[in-house]
Amino acid sequence: MLELLESTHVGPYLLTRELEPCAIAERHLALHQTDHSSHVAYRFGIPARSAARRRLESAVAACRALPHDHLLAIEDVVETDEDLWVICPFTGDVDGVRTIGKLLREKRGQMEPFEAARALEQVLETISFVHPKLIHGAVAMDEILVDRHGCLLLEFYGLRRDWRKGPLTTEAEDMRDEVRSVVEIGYQLITGLRAEEPMIPAGRLVRDLDPALDRWLSKGLCPTGGFATAAQALAELPSRLAGAHAEAEEQPRWSAWNSLGNVRSLLGRLRATRG
Repeated sequence: MLELLESTHVGPYLLTRELEPCAIAERHLALHQTDHSSHVAYRFGIPARSAARRRLESAVAACRALPHDHLLAIEDVVETDEDLWVICPFTGDVDGVRTIGKLLREKRGQMEPFEAARALEQVLETISFVHPKLIHGAVAMDEILVDRHGCLLLEFYGLRRDWRKGPLTTEAEDMRDEVRSVVEIGYQLITGLRAEEPMIPAGRLVRDLDPALDRWLSKGLCPTGGFATAAQALAELPSRLAGAHAEAEEQPRWSAWNSLGNVRSLLGRLRATRG
């Protein structure tokens, strides 16, 4: 662990408080000394001039090159002889960084189904965007941050795998396993239980659960099936289907309304001509 002195600086950032670490790095609350904005400084203790450092730098660059609303942005990288510091926005509150696992504990281990469905939609949208380029591997709850507005952010998507295992693959089985891990998170958010065998259907554990969501979870957790891609899982997510159906039903109404408006306009012009 870094022994922080009262005035520890990393580039233009002043480290003010140690936060709970993530799986691959230390986290520190940092204050930019010029504009006084808050950030999280991630410390990777990797010496310079080493193969591990070069792999990490490459992985950070790949992660930084994928901007998305639900990917944690990398704002800056500060290098020292012994450490690589990755600077990201501070998305937490007075208690520090908040993950979806921490939020679940605050809710006594269980979320409302509509909350879980919203979380699943955000995560699957992000993964379906990234998958042609990178694969992360199994997603853990503590890799999903929750900001002050309830927006989810995947922390360092693909970095751990790229850094420690070299170039990423795009094999179908790897993507299937990653999507399954997201469905497992959804199951735990809704039921309060881990998705372990023997699997109890979520509909038996949660009163009045939407049968369509129950079927979606069962399909995603099927040992011999599941969703092949994040795009497939997202397209079949009941909340996403409901939104698509509502939009499709609304379209003819607007078309009919516009057609009626056009007829009225034409009749008005004819009357004016005759007059």
